[in-house]
Amino acid sequence: MSTTLLPAIRSRVGDWSTYITTISLRDVARLIKSPDEIHERRRLSDWIQREAIDTHADAIAKYIKETPQRFLGSLIIGVYDGNPNWTPLNVKFVDDDLNITDEQVDNIEGKLGLLHLSGEEKLFAIDGQHRVAGIKKVVLDDNTEQSILDDEVSAIFVAHNESTVDGKQRTRRLFTTVNKKAKRISKSATIALDEDNGFAIVTRQLIDSHWLFEDQRNHISYTSTGSIPANDTTTITSVVGLYEILKDYYLHRDKKSFESARPNDELLNNYLTDVVRYLDCLLDLCPEYKSVFVEVQHSVSMYRSNDYNHILFRPVGQRAFARAIQLLLHRGESLELAVQSLIDVNLNINSPDWFHILWNPIADNMITNKLVLAETQLLTLAGHQARNPQNARKLEELLLVRSQES
Repeated sequence: MSTTLLPAIRSRVGDWSTYITTISLRDVARLIKSPDEIHERRRLSDWIQREAIDTHADAIAKYIKETPQRFLGSLIIGVYDGNPNWTPLNVKFVDDDLNITDEQVDNIEGKLGLLHLSGEEKLFAIDGQHRVAGIKKVVLDDNTEQSILDDEVSAIFVAHNESTVDGKQRTRRLFTTVNKKAKRISKSATIALDEDNGFAIVTRQLIDSHWLFEDQRNHISYTSTGSIPANDTTTITSVVGLYEILKDYYLHRDKKSFESARPNDELLNNYLTDVVRYLDCLLDLCPEYKSVFVEVQHSVSMYRSNDYNHILFRPVGQRAFARAIQLLLHRGESLELAVQSLIDVNLNINSPDWFHILWNPIADNMITNKLVLAETQLLTLAGHQARNPQNARKLEELLLVRSQES
């Protein structure tokens, strides 16, 4: 395994130890890998890699190859599964014309040295993902001038303690901290890497741990949106869709703090247990889910067709269902009774019960922007009261208009 030796300055900022160095474009392409390789699901890791890289890689590559006055800002490089081996250099001043004081010597010594990478480390860009992607394109292009490959960019290496979960969380949190300060990051990037958002954390944990989301089953879509392609025959939800369901299902009042400040491990584990129980309850009590996912007798497409368009096979329907269950649990019902009461109603979106709520009977397509009305209709069909009088009134108004038009 090849090793790399880099001249570097050791520095401290806050409670981080960093190593500031320069690295050639060749070594950037060779050393910097996927931003996350710690998840059980390979497809989750691949998706995180895709979400963490800016889509402007082609433009960056073109800029590097065609601009003689090219300049690239510093990369911030995270280190997984290994620590840089730092060796300080002794500094000897042979020319005393600088009038360097003992205090200045003390300040310099211990900061200049060599950074040794054994090759066992996993490096990823905390900041500069698009630049790294562009550099890789340049290095892999056989037409790139050799002199360009010797270009160097400045880099700041940040290492965590790979023996602890906290260490990895600190490094991933640095990704979202740096990028939040730089620009607004996408929802998918938040779900992929945010270590302060409890819903993002539990979403990743649920995908990693529940059998339904095993890679070979192909039941979850790793896209940047919550939508599912019309011709998809295996997917039940997307990562973004699952994240929204977890937010809808959350029962407690501290929803904002659960999302903005990292909950402790007990709260995270408790909520993971809650959502696993909810998912298992659906798989047990919903005949269509049991048929597709447990008994594997039918495909997802059977319940996402013009003949039978089941509410629990559509992202907006799943969210409406989760919201309704959350409300019934808040009112003191058991999970099993709450789910069963909603399972027993008409869940075929193509039927008149759902016209102009989740289904447009004129255009023959889904309606996805009436989540609150869908939740209220679910509750109403099951004989439950709406979340509040305003929601009930809005549903009554829609049903009145619908009856007048029919």
